[in-house]
Amino acid sequence: MSTTFKIGKIFGIEIGVHWSWVFIFALITWSVAESVLTEFFPEWSSSQRWVVGVVVAIIFFASILLHELSHSLVAKAKGIPVNGITLFVFGGVSNLGREAQTAGEEFQIAIVGPLTSLAIGVAFAIAWATLRGAAPEVSAIAGYLALINGAIAAFNMLPGFPLDGGRVFRSIVWARNRNLLRATRIASRTGEYVAYGLMAAGAVQFFFNAVGGVWLFIIGLFLRNAATSSYEQMVLQATLSGLSARALARPGVAVAPDMPVEQLVSDLMLRGQGRCFPVISGQQLLGLITLTDVQRLEREQWPQTSVFQVMTPFEKLHTVAPEDEAMQVLQLMSEKDVNQVPVVDGRLFIGIVSRGDVMRLIQVRRAVATSDGQD
Repeated sequence: MSTTFKIGKIFGIEIGVHWSWVFIFALITWSVAESVLTEFFPEWSSSQRWVVGVVVAIIFFASILLHELSHSLVAKAKGIPVNGITLFVFGGVSNLGREAQTAGEEFQIAIVGPLTSLAIGVAFAIAWATLRGAAPEVSAIAGYLALINGAIAAFNMLPGFPLDGGRVFRSIVWARNRNLLRATRIASRTGEYVAYGLMAAGAVQFFFNAVGGVWLFIIGLFLRNAATSSYEQMVLQATLSGLSARALARPGVAVAPDMPVEQLVSDLMLRGQGRCFPVISGQQLLGLITLTDVQRLEREQWPQTSVFQVMTPFEKLHTVAPEDEAMQVLQLMSEKDVNQVPVVDGRLFIGIVSRGDVMRLIQVRRAVATSDGQD
């Protein structure tokens, strides 16, 4: 079951909401109804407070959406495809089709989000000041929303990658050293330090406000993991940039469709020739046979059973074309949970790309980059 449900499109950008957003929506509604409004308007009925709490939560939802939408619209203006926006428990994320090509693009895409939240906060602050005498109830709610949006702008400007402030920081470092991978490493490490600071602050706050302390600690933990994974993703992209499936493919050890399974095991598998073999007729790929396929067959049946009978047929394979980008191949293996994919031109067998080969290539490229001081 998908963890995200779609709610529509804005400017052609698909908007999704992660199930965890339900938690933050309920938390804000409860906080406003049972804390803020109870303190300032004790004469209100419970139903009044909860209705207003829901309205405030919806406005908060819209504020986060506008924040992310600003990122996406600037990215689209720069020619960067936008796959969608997803709102989740810690805010939202714009799913961009690629990284910015220049430090200037990165800066503009990153800074517009906090500026949008700040502008929304200022608008609510003006409403608070304007309505204090005429409509104190509306004014109080506007003031609360001004504080929330101001806090969102301030938090996002923390120099912790992948927060907006961390991306702004990365763009500045990138502009100075002209090396995106190195800039990402520096920004990610800074993000980890910011995350540890938040976790430490949460641990201290726990003794005065347990819920707030735990929440701050969780945010810090999330930011730390996001900083690390963002750098690893950048390493992957930098390592595999410019490589095609054809460049990664190995010819593999091909087997004939009439080879007995017993011969495959004794002559190839047990002699360390691999765990996955393309079944070839002429130059046409018929399927793949793996150790897993062999294990499904009773040992007594190995001598009289051909690999053709137990292989995974071509029609059930996840295949890639020779010109497909290496990053796309790795994403396919991850999404489909497979360890290798055949590279084919129609049915013509080109080679096999394995997850292990890609990982080893990444390790070597990282080691070389580290020794050269380039990451």
